[in-house]
Amino acid sequence: MNKEEILDRLNEITSDKNFIYVLSAIVLKDFCGTLSELSSKNVREGLNNNEVKFLMGLWVKNWNKEQETNYDELKVLDEIYSLMEQFHFTFMPDLSEMLKNPSESPFDFFNNGLMFKESMFYSGTGAYDYQYTKWVTEKYKYDEGWLLKSKSINLGKLPDFYNSLKILQQVKLNKLKFNSENTFKDKLLDVFCLSKEDIIAKDKDFTGILENFILDLNQPQNQNFKDVGDFNILAEKPIIELSKGKYFIPMPYDLSEAIYESPFYWMNSDENYRSKAQFNRGEIAEEITYKIIEKIFGPNNTLQNLIIKKSKSTMVTDIDILAVKDDKAIIFQVKSKKLTALSKKGNIDAIQSDFKKAVKDAYEQGLTAAECFKSSNDFQFILKSEPNFKFDFDIKKSFVVTIVLDDYPAITHQTHILLGKEYKEFPVALNIFDLEIVAKYLNTPEKFINYIERRIKYSKYFKADNELGFLGFHLKKGLQKFPNSDMVTLDNTWAQFFDKDYYGEISGVKKIQENLRKKIGRNERCPCGSGIKYKKCHGKNN
Repeated sequence: MNKEEILDRLNEITSDKNFIYVLSAIVLKDFCGTLSELSSKNVREGLNNNEVKFLMGLWVKNWNKEQETNYDELKVLDEIYSLMEQFHFTFMPDLSEMLKNPSESPFDFFNNGLMFKESMFYSGTGAYDYQYTKWVTEKYKYDEGWLLKSKSINLGKLPDFYNSLKILQQVKLNKLKFNSENTFKDKLLDVFCLSKEDIIAKDKDFTGILENFILDLNQPQNQNFKDVGDFNILAEKPIIELSKGKYFIPMPYDLSEAIYESPFYWMNSDENYRSKAQFNRGEIAEEITYKIIEKIFGPNNTLQNLIIKKSKSTMVTDIDILAVKDDKAIIFQVKSKKLTALSKKGNIDAIQSDFKKAVKDAYEQGLTAAECFKSSNDFQFILKSEPNFKFDFDIKKSFVVTIVLDDYPAITHQTHILLGKEYKEFPVALNIFDLEIVAKYLNTPEKFINYIERRIKYSKYFKADNELGFLGFHLKKGLQKFPNSDMVTLDNTWAQFFDKDYYGEISGVKKIQENLRKKIGRNERCPCGSGIKYKKCHGKNN
């Protein structure tokens, strides 16, 4: 099947009112389980978050409460997985062209909109839900008044709102039983449904928050959503109202992302507040980066807004954050640039333009600063917050790290392809969430600098889908060249380590699951909806 045929069939399937049961089964199968199960599963066997959100977007667009074909949900479930696998192949260009031109640079071959679109859609999530809800209050702390006045949102209550909702769903998951074929579908659907009374019972301030993320399924929605990269209303409103006061929330993660991302778009649509919101965004990106780095290097060795001048009236460049240990330093250049809608659609000009503003310009600014350190006596180094500051560091070697405030899909892949041909080495490009995790595991200046130095030194030798792949491999094996290899590709299993180790500890999910999740008997039917025994399905590795 070609792409058009696949999409036609997906639109047909998702228009049936019973597709909601198929969605529920997919979520239960691929996204529910213990941390051990989720962190050890083969991610290629299931759908990722973006794929499920894509299916949900089609369902929201096509849903027709009058259309019911009474199809076999299990057969449709299998068909969905087959269609989505075929859909993935439609992103692949004709590799025979590369074989015809073996001398063609891989940086040229992969530098096309379709393959970038594939890498963004299948790159997975760029943060843990706990990180979204942890940092949201910091991200919008200068916009707290606007959110309360314009959206009735108490900023400080956003993390508790999300965590409370997620626990309510987890309790339902732990009570789910599968002893009756006749009631299986209703029980499955009920797991992902919450009432308004349940959600706001803990705190009356939750009411104002809730109203901003509700999507009314009975009204036409997502009518322009046709393909990957199109705006999906679920990115802004992931709480789906099935009937008055009854909400379908199969993917709480999407809510955490909406909580973090949506307020900026709301403020940006307010002409009277737009410039203020954009200014605050730039300021907070640097503040969050400083807060993370200062914990490692200490306040005396972490400088924010360092201005470099050739003379009193001639400014050369500036450094957003500088971290120093002995004669080595890391230059952090922070941008608040987001990926535009055109880039998500695979427009190569937009992808290259966005990347230039988010990473390349920042990298080149960092390189300029690094050159100044090589002849530091020829320059003046002025700390913006302390005019009388004396710069007495003797920096002999420095490394450039670029930071973005939000998830920037496939940023490591884009860095490799878009800078690989032009530079012998290129920077470590991170979003703020990956920076937080790197800082947690490499929590001394020596460890942190060593990692960054190796990442840059071997920037063309190692290839991974995301930064956690590099970090996981570094913690277990060390970033170094291996005999008889010109390049090493790291698969996603290296990043999965953090799903259990980092996320389980920092979010408290591990404790919640231990307290709430019932032990499933090995001979009971697996709760993923596969219809086979637990010991032969999700429990086969336990």
